[in-house]
Amino acid sequence: MSESPAAPRRDPVSVYRVVQLVGTSPESWGQAAVAAITEAAKSIPDLRVAQVVELDTAVRDGIVAAYRVRLKVSYRIDRRRRTATGETQVVRRYLVVANQTAGGPALSQAITERLEAGPAEFHVLVPATLSRDYAAARRLATFGVDPTSGYTFGDVGTLPRTDEEGQRRAQERLDEQLLQLIQAGASPTGEVGDADPIAAIAAVLARSDFDEILLSTLPASVSRWLRMDLPARMARRWGAKVVHVADEG
Repeated sequence: MSESPAAPRRDPVSVYRVVQLVGTSPESWGQAAVAAITEAAKSIPDLRVAQVVELDTAVRDGIVAAYRVRLKVSYRIDRRRRTATGETQVVRRYLVVANQTAGGPALSQAITERLEAGPAEFHVLVPATLSRDYAAARRLATFGVDPTSGYTFGDVGTLPRTDEEGQRRAQERLDEQLLQLIQAGASPTGEVGDADPIAAIAAVLARSDFDEILLSTLPASVSRWLRMDLPARMARRWGAKVVHVADEG
């Protein structure tokens, strides 16, 4: 007679947050719920329970155009985690904010130091820098600007009419940084955010909390984020948890 499996260990005392999500689908309410949870899981760690609050449909010309579902979703926000051996660890959570420096040596070193310091979780935010701002940085880095007249030497070509290019580049850099973290042994989450880095960071912090925010920038000579005084603005708003990591170029 085989032994009964051991009862699973209960998690240590935990704290959860509840948020509301709205998902839509042209096919069904079930697909709408799956879409909402799948998207939320990209940026919210440790999702636990999703409760259906409301179902409705969007109707156009007498035909159902979309199914909509409103969900209440809970996720864990405390730092305690139980290991495979039953030991309880306190995990530090880090928000990594980067775009053109994602995957770069300075940021990689900062991440390595935090991984070596103890259990850590990372969420990567890549603001979708507008295409025109990529071009401005490239002009500064490649051709230079006359400090007297402001004249830019060189021609970077015609900019795209839409910002699909900025979104594409942001997603590529997010994927690169997530892969690097996975190879280092972490289980990161990540997202592409608003082009305005302050707005993008505020949106993430409205739904989750972090012990530290790592802001990674280009060198001062070409960094648009430094020209807009982003590290100081973040520090005034979010305090000492903001750490600036500058690429040396």
